[in-house]
Amino acid sequence: MTLLDTVKRRLGVFYSETNKDAEIQGMVDSAITYFKGAGWNISAPDNVSPTAVEAIVLFCKMAQSTDAADFINHPVLISFIAQGRAEITEEVVV
Repeated sequence: MTLLDTVKRRLGVFYSETNKDAEIQGMVDSAITYFKGAGWNISAPDNVSPTAVEAIVLFCKMAQSTDAADFINHPVLISFIAQGRAEITEEVVV
């Protein structure tokens, strides 16, 4: 299952429609950019950790709001940022 499919299901979208898929993919891309900017190492969007999936879903849920004042640095997003920075990567340094 792709990251887009996972996020769609978590947002309650159980159908495929080109415009809706593009809208959600845009939110997913924004979330990945946001977390990369916060220091996360997300190299393959369809192979992310469970923590990253949760963070991306929360970001997307917040992005669904039409009130810009509701899109804040939510305390849970801040917590996810700290966790994502601390995750052990698959790379082994010799």
